[in-house]
Amino acid sequence: MLSSVMLNAQSLKKYVNQYYSELALLSIIFLFFLELISDFVEAIYALCLLTLSLNENVLSVLFLLSPVVIVFFRKGFSDKLLVVVGELLVVCRVLEPLLIEYTQIKMIIAGIGVGCFLIFFPMFLQRKFNNNEELSGVSLGLGLALGLALSILFRTIGSSIDISTYSWFQLIGWILAVIAAIMIIGMVTSEQKTDIEGSRSLEGSNGTLKLIGLALGLIGILMMIYYSFASPTVITRWTEGDYFLIIFLTILVLTIFIIFITFKSDLLTKLEPWIIWLWNALFLITLVLTIILNQTQFPSFAGSYPIDALPTTIIHQVPLMLMLIFFPILFIDFTLLSRELINSKPTMGKLAGSFTFASLFFLIMIFAHVFTTVYDYIDIVGPLFRDMFWLVYLVVGLSVTVPVFLVKKSVFMFKKPPISLQSRLISIVIVFIAIGTILSVFLTTPMPTTPETATPMTVLTYNIQQGYSEDGIKNLDGQLNVIKTINPDIIGLQECDTARIANGNMDVVRYFANSLKMHSYYGPKSVTGTFGIALLSKYPIKEARTFFMFSKGEQTATIEAQIEAGTNLLHVFVTHLGNDGPIVQQEAIVKELIGKTNIVLMGDFNFRPNTQQYNLTTLTLNDSWVYAGDTDVDYLDDLEYNINRRVDHIFVSSGIIVSECQYIVSKESDHPVVWAKLEL
Repeated sequence: MLSSVMLNAQSLKKYVNQYYSELALLSIIFLFFLELISDFVEAIYALCLLTLSLNENVLSVLFLLSPVVIVFFRKGFSDKLLVVVGELLVVCRVLEPLLIEYTQIKMIIAGIGVGCFLIFFPMFLQRKFNNNEELSGVSLGLGLALGLALSILFRTIGSSIDISTYSWFQLIGWILAVIAAIMIIGMVTSEQKTDIEGSRSLEGSNGTLKLIGLALGLIGILMMIYYSFASPTVITRWTEGDYFLIIFLTILVLTIFIIFITFKSDLLTKLEPWIIWLWNALFLITLVLTIILNQTQFPSFAGSYPIDALPTTIIHQVPLMLMLIFFPILFIDFTLLSRELINSKPTMGKLAGSFTFASLFFLIMIFAHVFTTVYDYIDIVGPLFRDMFWLVYLVVGLSVTVPVFLVKKSVFMFKKPPISLQSRLISIVIVFIAIGTILSVFLTTPMPTTPETATPMTVLTYNIQQGYSEDGIKNLDGQLNVIKTINPDIIGLQECDTARIANGNMDVVRYFANSLKMHSYYGPKSVTGTFGIALLSKYPIKEARTFFMFSKGEQTATIEAQIEAGTNLLHVFVTHLGNDGPIVQQEAIVKELIGKTNIVLMGDFNFRPNTQQYNLTTLTLNDSWVYAGDTDVDYLDDLEYNINRRVDHIFVSSGIIVSECQYIVSKESDHPVVWAKLEL
């Protein structure tokens, strides 16, 4: 009897070690996937950005269809092949951030990594088909939650850049990669080989449509987390809500969920199916409502413009906060769908088909998300996505919610998880992640020092091409160095798209403001589909607002704000007009200037000197370049920039003296930096 007790104790110890090793591995793998898919889509977009069209680089999205490879392994993956796929995923994650100056190669490496994940994940599930442990699937939901918590931490520390993929901080990623590489080998040596034939014979009556639904739900959850939660600033920019409050609530809810599941996953048994369905419905409703309430309804009649962007009120904040409270349902769904798929024991052919279909849906929804901004550059199909940001999230949300109805009641049965040193360690780790995340918000928030003298004042306008150089290389630090050399007091940014998958869910404005230690205001909310404009200032920004101009093409907007510099009050406008600078848009801006003094109007106007739009503007304002007398054409020709092709301007009202104005042309962006020194 003693030997029997000892044997049971050893078995329990082995199971506990295996369970928590698996959990640690999954946390890192899910983190790596979120990082790779983010950089993969961003690189494709950057290469298409150079031509303003879908070019051959878009074909790399076929990496998303990698699960089709599984169909060639009808007898199952060998342990060696599973290790190769997993290790290749890890290697891609290590190499990809090193290739920042080689966007096309970076895209390919990230694509291979994403493809490896989309093969590794269903193969991991396949290994669990004969695993009858009641906690099967819990490690997947909990691992995804921990991976997300790490993503939020790394993004917050880096002011929306994942710090583990940046500079010497990549050492963090390398350490995680070594741990994952060792654990992948340990996983296949500690588990028994799956009986593929047995799995096939036990498949039962589960149909293809059900398996497709389960795979669609799992990929939909990964998609939703990638779109919305992996970078904490994304949701903030939807609503322009309080950055600290949103991060605090997100990480708090996530921490409570992880600790709860770690110690009390058996309580999930008490969740009746109708509770899960209701919870999913509430999450989806509050998610879509949050977006819709913050989307501006654009009239089709030009005479209705300009129109003000909606202010953020309590009406906008209530569904947002409820959504953040409800969002842990994603991890419960992930657990339930995983368990149902594991219990279904599909054949390799059906497994390959199901995940290939789900990955195809993923591919389509990535295009749909990007098209909500670039619709004007995609013929025929593009315009269908104008103002449809909410619909993209509704469709993705439904892909998560509907498959939950396929989960059987028996799948809700959980045993109490093994309480051990490892479980306590998880609680300590997530608490430290939460504390680190919250502290990072305070440590990265800029504390600008207002200049002692308000004159002369340097203002600068810069179209940063969404953070990319003229050659399509991610170039935030290069652009920052140009700005720091000039040391402006006020900055107007254009094409500073923020917190979208097209730019890796990175908040360019937050990163610039934190690096320059300046106040900032990002104009249009990211749900409105503009290419982004922002105002940064060493002086406090007051009475900031955004108004939209009529557009038949890409949506455009203008920022208006007051900046109090000493005893002077400046009215600062920042804009980015559509292609060719439509006269109707400039007329709307000029209309807003009436009755104001000390005006600085700057941006990318997309119109040149001596055009109708330019002449309309200079009836009331002065062109800083002309006013300063810097009309030496040779100076600009030497910099390969023709004076007659200027589209970036700084206009000022009478009473403001321009002592100097310069254009700085470089490959840091496809537009020059324009700055002017003003005497108030």
